[in-house]
Amino acid sequence: MTDTVAEPSAQTEPRVYRAFKALKDRRMAAMFLLSFAAGLPYGATLGLLNAWLTEVGITPATIGVLSLVSMGYAFKYLWAPIFQTPRPVAGLRQLGARRSWLLLLQIIMTGLLCVYAIVDPVANIGLVAFVALIVSLVSPTHDLILDAWRIEVARSDEDKDLMSALYQFGYKSAGFITGFFALLMADYYGWTFVFVMVAGFMVIAISGTLLAPEPASSAQPSGRRASYYPSLPPGIIRPAVLTMAASWAIALLMIVQFVIRALGDGASGRVFVQQQGPWIVALTVLVPAAISALLVFRYKGDVVETDTASRAGSRTDRLYASLFRAIFDPFMDLMQRLRWGVILVLLLALTYRFTDAVWGSFAYPFYLGENYGAIGHSLTDVGIASKFFGVIATILGSLLGAVLIATLGRMPVFFIGGIVAAVTNLLYADLAAGAAALDGFLSFTRLETPLVAFAEWAGKIQPDDITIAADQGQRLARLMLTIFAENIAGGLALVAMTAYLTSIVNPRFAAVQYALLASLTMLIGTLGRPWLGELIEQRGFYYVFIVTFWLGGVAVVLSAIEWWRQSRDPSGGKSLILEEEVS
Repeated sequence: MTDTVAEPSAQTEPRVYRAFKALKDRRMAAMFLLSFAAGLPYGATLGLLNAWLTEVGITPATIGVLSLVSMGYAFKYLWAPIFQTPRPVAGLRQLGARRSWLLLLQIIMTGLLCVYAIVDPVANIGLVAFVALIVSLVSPTHDLILDAWRIEVARSDEDKDLMSALYQFGYKSAGFITGFFALLMADYYGWTFVFVMVAGFMVIAISGTLLAPEPASSAQPSGRRASYYPSLPPGIIRPAVLTMAASWAIALLMIVQFVIRALGDGASGRVFVQQQGPWIVALTVLVPAAISALLVFRYKGDVVETDTASRAGSRTDRLYASLFRAIFDPFMDLMQRLRWGVILVLLLALTYRFTDAVWGSFAYPFYLGENYGAIGHSLTDVGIASKFFGVIATILGSLLGAVLIATLGRMPVFFIGGIVAAVTNLLYADLAAGAAALDGFLSFTRLETPLVAFAEWAGKIQPDDITIAADQGQRLARLMLTIFAENIAGGLALVAMTAYLTSIVNPRFAAVQYALLASLTMLIGTLGRPWLGELIEQRGFYYVFIVTFWLGGVAVVLSAIEWWRQSRDPSGGKSLILEEEVS
């Protein structure tokens, strides 16, 4: 990459002015298109697919099991080291390492979206699950390469901030297509048309890869690098790598085995989460963290700049050296910088987004279903409330989060985001219980009048029968208000979480560390979905919303502790190690 240090004269310009000047760069247009490409398969698999399955009669418990295919998003850090410094794809070398992989994965995802269009989920639920599994491996791989590209092409702090904002805007715009627009099309033209349409948008988004510049750093690999590897005794390297590989392999086998059994003989999701869930978290997070801590504090591992081929005589030795550098260097860097604070960081990554991560797969069953306290709306209702008002609210929440961070600081907003994300679960609980509180609020504020007017304008409510129209309008107003509030809170919390994780990550290890922490934000919520699906069928949606509210309080307490920790350490554990290597 080019030097990231701005010219002194440029620094005298207002930050906002520098950001607007950066918008003229083709990297920004590419960022929007690439993030749009990233959001389409995610929305189609974890959103549209669940709506489709609900409409054809698949039960919440089965949807909960199928949602485990999204484990790819939670575990993408397992293969992130492969793409820290990737080789270009054969046949696409002229595009460079980052862009060639992005293009290949986008082509694969386009084909998989077309498969959704021709499969009958009732007759071929196994095939649907298999395709969703492949998407959940390809799509997060595309995301982690995109994150690395975004970090590597940024030339300044303004670039990073602007590209992060464009990433969210492009991702949410894709959500608008796979949500509001797609649900309306499904009502009129059917699901086959919808998935072909989404695949068509994916083809358009591929233009972002062709527009994007290739990062200079990926085209100029260095023969020397800083690593913890040379500072450690040779005899400790092999057992550390083998233990890490074995723990990750066992965890993945446990997940795959459960998905196969659940689709076959109906294995219990509750038992899986209660008995195997903690082991999966331990194997994928605690084991590598413990080994890294041992290497840093017991064996005094430290960063040494050395030739990448040093101490690697045989092919086996070179393999272990490469695996160690790819996997343990990022983990050990976190340990050395954060020390005991790494426990808080990992716990926050695991719990902060739990309330929305675990609930996402059951949003459509709650909105569209008739059982367990669901509220029985139509696809058009949900499209208007969730994928129109909801997307707008998420963008507004993200803007609010950015403004608050600029005025209050990162950690106060991080704390506030945890509170509002948990509290909005109570709005859903009220909706499931009959909406007494929501009706009172609507009556006091008279918000139902403009909300119902919008529904009439959208063509949902036919006011020929005044009584029926009033009832339809009230129900839709409740839904729009609840989803709007929840997405405002979610957008604010997402911006706060992104800013927090960015402050923790060392740019030198961005591909692995960001993938690790971002993946962990989905892990507990993903593991909890099968249990939650069974709980919905046993106790109903109201009970589940109360449970998720209290579980959201865990992240609030942890964020308060982390705020206190960072107040005692003004650096917040920021990277001090060889950041110039990424410039």
